[in-house]
Amino acid sequence: MEIRGRQYTAAQGIVTHTGAGTPVAVIAGVTGKTLHLNYISISFSDMPTAARTGKLTDGTGGTAFWHQELAANNTSQSHTLDFGEFGLTLTEGNGLFVETDNADFDLTVAALGYYK
Repeated sequence: MEIRGRQYTAAQGIVTHTGAGTPVAVIAGVTGKTLHLNYISISFSDMPTAARTGKLTDGTGGTAFWHQELAANNTSQSHTLDFGEFGLTLTEGNGLFVETDNADFDLTVAALGYYK
């Protein structure tokens, strides 16, 4: 990936999180490198019987920079986050993780970015 005339290693990942409490890596962190996220697509793939929450974090147990609740019996929905050419900068060495609050709630995340 080229940014301002320099080449950087592209990063991409897709994962469906189906369990509560344990964060799952969408894009793994790399020691000594910083992950910059350009684009994230998020979809809730089921219709919960009670309110459910999904979030994206900067590393395992890291700060949630996207947090969304889906109401009970709501239809499926999706979100797109576009951080532009330079991207959203995560903490050095950290990756992008997804987490849900209940085992019966599926959340699918696809992300594109680069390491710098």
